[in-house]
Amino acid sequence: MTAVAPEEEKKSSWKSSIFTTGNLLAGISVGAYFIPQAMAYGALAGIDVADGLAVAAVPVLVYMVLGRSKYMSVGPESAVALMAAAAVGPTAAALGIDPLTALSVTSMLVGGILAVGWLLKASFLADLLSKPILVGYLTGVAVLMALSQLPKVLNDYDLDTEPITALLQNDWQIPDYQTVAIAVVVLVVSLLCRRINPRLPGPLIGLILAILMGLIWPEVPKVGEVVLQLPTPQLSGLSLELCAALFVPALSIAIVSFTDVMVTSRAFADGQPPDPASEMRAMAAVQGVTGVVGGYPMSASSSRTALAAASGATSKLYSLIVVAVLILGPLLIPGVIAAIPDAGLAGVILYAAYTLIDPVEWRQLMRFRKRETAIAVICALFVVIFGILPGVIIAIVLSIGEFMARLARPHEGVLGYVPEMDGMHDIDDWDSTRTIPGLVVFRYDAPLFFMNAYDFFGKVKGVTPKGTKVVILNMEANVELDSTALSTLEDLHDALDEQGTELWLARVKRDVLIPMVKHGVAEVIGKDNMYPTLPTAVAEYEENFGEEEALDSNAD
Repeated sequence: MTAVAPEEEKKSSWKSSIFTTGNLLAGISVGAYFIPQAMAYGALAGIDVADGLAVAAVPVLVYMVLGRSKYMSVGPESAVALMAAAAVGPTAAALGIDPLTALSVTSMLVGGILAVGWLLKASFLADLLSKPILVGYLTGVAVLMALSQLPKVLNDYDLDTEPITALLQNDWQIPDYQTVAIAVVVLVVSLLCRRINPRLPGPLIGLILAILMGLIWPEVPKVGEVVLQLPTPQLSGLSLELCAALFVPALSIAIVSFTDVMVTSRAFADGQPPDPASEMRAMAAVQGVTGVVGGYPMSASSSRTALAAASGATSKLYSLIVVAVLILGPLLIPGVIAAIPDAGLAGVILYAAYTLIDPVEWRQLMRFRKRETAIAVICALFVVIFGILPGVIIAIVLSIGEFMARLARPHEGVLGYVPEMDGMHDIDDWDSTRTIPGLVVFRYDAPLFFMNAYDFFGKVKGVTPKGTKVVILNMEANVELDSTALSTLEDLHDALDEQGTELWLARVKRDVLIPMVKHGVAEVIGKDNMYPTLPTAVAEYEENFGEEEALDSNAD
């Protein structure tokens, strides 16, 4: 029996881990799906179709090395491509520089922002956009994407679609039925394939039909000759002024792209919880390297990731097969790619726009809470009316504003006992709740800080009638107190003391007790009036005041 050398065994294991049936199927399927997206989204971002194909392989390889998700497909993504185009167009025109340079600088800035975020452990950026904000934002982006393709669909390249008000000022021509038909065929075929079997590369099948239609109508505009090479931005236009002009758009793109990556990685975790810090580091490298080679900002593709999972990918190494398909496809069939009608690529983008709108999420929002539905609608309208970059900034502000509004006026309640139920419960939730005479047990469900401190004071005073012996604050949810809250807590003690009511605290966490001691309010309230649990505090009240309250009740 011949022994196998460790090096040969390791090499054989490495090869077998790549060429599994699942990886081969996933790589070929995702690669075939990827080619039309790389061309279409590259054009959407503002680079040549051939450059879009060449650049697409770079983020795939970088994420494969540094990322964690075995299914994740990082690369061109429609919303981020449109954001990049919206950022670069006006800036490049104003500064008189090459748009390719501005695109690559934007990508490098996004990478730098994510790298700093990783060093500062700021992966919470992925949580800045709430679900209503994301739903509304993506809907607005979908509308802008569809509008941006009107010139190709109608074969009228004089149309101005940005801002949206420009649509009313256009000198509309009779649409070219040939280009309209090609775009519609690609869109419909892509939708049908998605409905029949998500594993079918609908856009690719649609483009094949578009090529055949282009043979029938040879006069329709086509992609033309494709030379596979990385774009070459003009570094002579690089300046601090350019970086400063692109910083805010790059920050917006960084937040949106990283959020997209985290949402996708959580959806396809496959039993391995995603690590935000690792994903932020990987995406920083993806954006930086892509910018260095002349590309544009990238993101995660949920559709390609879902296709990889459905095809049975067994490891991240399926990405090597994807890259092979991306490179070999244009090299083996350059004439076929050159014959793709521009309207066909527009159909691919229209399909991508359709996939961004999620009717299920809209229905859930409308069933759940009208306020969140209104936020989603406002966000969508802002993106459509004011543009994608102002829209995303407004979206982030709205998201933070909504969060602060909830903390500023949280749920609160008086607690009591419910027959045959353990513990104390909100008296508004149960008709049979029993309270203890002379005692108010109150809970305020939020950290206490400057935006809700006075609301907290008013709510406690409002439920404490004269004659109340003790107010017990259940501090379980008050996990943070700022200086305003500490002073308000002292004011509350003094106000209750004036009407003959004692203030006790229950469930005070150590992280809250330390600032209370430093401030001095702990001494004012008295450590003897702080209890580790709510039942302990209630029992102490009944022992000290129970008989007195019973006598008062009998006297009445």
